[in-house]
Amino acid sequence: MASLNERIAEVLKRKRQRDRLTQADVGARIGVSGSYIGSIESAATSARVSELEALGTVFRTTAFDLICEAAKQDGYTFSASSRERDAFLSLYDALSPEYKKQARTFLLFLREQQDKPAEG
Repeated sequence: MASLNERIAEVLKRKRQRDRLTQADVGARIGVSGSYIGSIESAATSARVSELEALGTVFRTTAFDLICEAAKQDGYTFSASSRERDAFLSLYDALSPEYKKQARTFLLFLREQQDKPAEG
C-alpha cells in the first residue's frame, strides 16, 4: 500500500498535468525550483505544510483537501476520460456563481437534447 507521501505525490502530479503545467511552472508559482517539485512528485521529498498550502492555491483547492484526496482508500484511476473530467471540473470551479448557473443550465439542455429521440 502506498504511503500518504506517495499518494500526495500522485495527487500533485495529476493536478499539475491536468492544468498542463510543468514542474518549473509550479515551482515558480510557489517559490521553489522545478526539480524540487519533481522530488515531491516522486515522493523523494515530503512537502512542508506551507508548500502544500501554496500548492493548494495553485490548484485552486486547499492543503487539507489535497491531503484528504491523497488519504482516500480507493485509488484514482488515471485515464484520458478522467483527465478530461478533471480538466472540465477545473474550468467549472473557476467560474463565477452566475456563470456556474449558466453552465449547469446549458448542460441540462444538452442532456435533454441527447435524450430526445432522433427526428426523421
